[in-house]
Formats: sequence, structure tokens, C-alpha cells
Amino acid sequence: MSEPPAASLDAPLDPPGPLRALLEIYDEGFTCDTWGGVETALWHLAEGLREHGVEAEFYRSTEGADLGALAERVARERVDAVFPLVESPLFAGGASPAAADEDRSGVRELRRRVVRIWHDVSRLSPGLATPAPCPVHTPGAAATPGGVCTAAGVFPDSPAREVFLRDLPWTRCFGSRTYIPWAVDHLPPADLRDPFGPVLLQLGKTSVDQARVCLERLTGAGLPVRVVFATWSKEGRAARELVAPYAASGAVEVLDSYDIRTEWKRVYAGARLFVLPSVFHETFNFAAAEALQLGLPVATLGDCGALADFASLRAETVAELMDAVVARGESVRPARRPWTGWREVAHRYATLIASPRRAPALGV
Repeated sequence: MSEPPAASLDAPLDPPGPLRALLEIYDEGFTCDTWGGVETALWHLAEGLREHGVEAEFYRSTEGADLGALAERVARERVDAVFPLVESPLFAGGASPAAADEDRSGVRELRRRVVRIWHDVSRLSPGLATPAPCPVHTPGAAATPGGVCTAAGVFPDSPAREVFLRDLPWTRCFGSRTYIPWAVDHLPPADLRDPFGPVLLQLGKTSVDQARVCLERLTGAGLPVRVVFATWSKEGRAARELVAPYAASGAVEVLDSYDIRTEWKRVYAGARLFVLPSVFHETFNFAAAEALQLGLPVATLGDCGALADFASLRAETVAELMDAVVARGESVRPARRPWTGWREVAHRYATLIASPRRAPALGV
């Protein structure tokens, strides 16, 4: 995985002058101590944008449900860029709303100001698996007569500026696209690993049956286990029930709730490695990236998107992965730490906000 040269962080933005951005957040806001990757990303992006002179404010999902009201606010406050969540009604449906409706509500102008960050693939892949190659836009693929773009239902030709976290085949359906990664330097680089400490296991991104395999293999081998959960998923909620007897018997340590902003040592310190069996296509994964930042190796499944870039151990099945963790977990070394910082990420976004809309695709 190679990082392209970045623009100078001191390069002036064009055009100069104050810029305004609105970023959508979930209704729970930033008061919940179990906030995840989306909250982490938007919080630090907004902080960085402000340092670059962009006036960044948040609005909640319930406020974004009324597109007409949101469009009126954008016009009234002279907002330059709107960052909706992927779940926004702006991206729902299989075709754009009627032009007359958009003209009346101002949504047409709102769409011109949208920056869509693809922090998950739910709009392209309902099961969150890796999106299939597009028969129209996959480089080198033979043209399919009557072929339909796999992204046709998510407005790939809309005036929105599309941001992806890395260059992958499924992103090439979007003519106006930019590649900007996330960062993890909100945590200081450290070496908190103990090769004989507990296995830090995150559950909630695979089935309960597979979670049971993880627990049985690790505890059966006599390894200490520390469990955290992907709290947003139904699999995560079911895993809590599965783990309860193990926790009651003292076989595993459970961190059911924590605030990563202040309790990152409680989560990562003293662990031998971080294990995340995920069946999803991860566009990024903050837990894995934070583990690397703090000196822990990462172990995960083979087809899991960006997680593969963080992993020192990979296997095709959960059982094989647990066998590798048992056999090699003490000796495996962490992969390279993520290199991009939040200041650079924010500079790229500030430059994007200031740039003309419908700019050509950028490989940055």
C-alpha cells in the first residue's frame, strides 16, 4: 500500500476567504461514550477544518431528514459544502427526484454542495460485502451489451463531490471522485503491547456461531481474552449475550462500554494482539488502525477490505484465524503504522471544499 505525494500543508487555498461546511452526525451526537469510527472521523475532520479556516458545524440526522429545510439553511447561511451521512435521504432511491420538485425545494442547489464520504458500502452492497466489479467501469473488462453500472442506483453522475478512502475498482463508477484516507494520530504513537497479555477480540462483525468459535478456541487454549463489541450491529448485541457466561466465570474480560477519547489505554494496553473477524468490506477500520498506532499486531479474515492493509495475520475462516492466533500470537509483529495525519486530511478536505465543483478525479 503506497501513499501518493501530498500537497503542501501550507499551500494557500483557492479561492481565499471564509468557507462554511455542515457535517451530519447521528442523533446521539458526541455525548455517547460508545461512539465509533464515523464519530471519530467527523469530530477530528471538523476540528482540522477549523484550523484551516473553514467554519465547520454539525447537524443531526433528524434535521437532515427534511431536504427542503436543509436546502433552505444551506442557502441562508451560504454554506459551501454539506457532508451528509451515507444513510441520508439525499442518496436514497433508484433515480433522482423530479427536476421540478428539486427546483421548488432548492435541493438541486443543495446537491451541488454535497461532499459524500463513502465510509461504508451499504448503498452499494446491502450485506456490506465487497461490491461486485462494475460491468461498465471496471478497467480492462470487455464491454457488456446493455450492461448497467452497479452504482446506477446511488447517483454516480450527480454533482456531489465523491470521496473514497482508497482507490478500489468499485469507486471508478464515479466521475467526480477524490481519494482521501482517514488518520489516527488522535492517539499518540506508543508500544503498549505485551506479547503474553490477553488477546483483544472484537465481536459483532461476524455471526454468533463464528463468535462462539473464537471464544471456544481461545479459551480452550488457555489464552487470556479481552472482549469489546461492535455496538451498532445486531451481531454485536447478540455477542454480548454469548459472552456473558464467559465473563461471569472469569474466563474473559469484557469492556462493554468505554470512551476511546480518554480510555484507549484501558482497551489496548497490555494486549498481545487485536483480533477482528469481520465479514464486511471495511472501507477503513479505526479499531485496527488505532491498534497499530499503539503497537499491537492485527489479525483478521482474508476478504475484509481495508483491514487487510493493517493485518499481520490473515486466514480464510474464523477457525483457521483462531488457530493462527493461538500458534503465533506471541511472536507476530505489527504492520506499519498509518502515515497520514489529521492535519493533512483536513487540508485535503479544505482544498476540496474551495475547489470548483465537478473537478476531474484526483488521485490524492
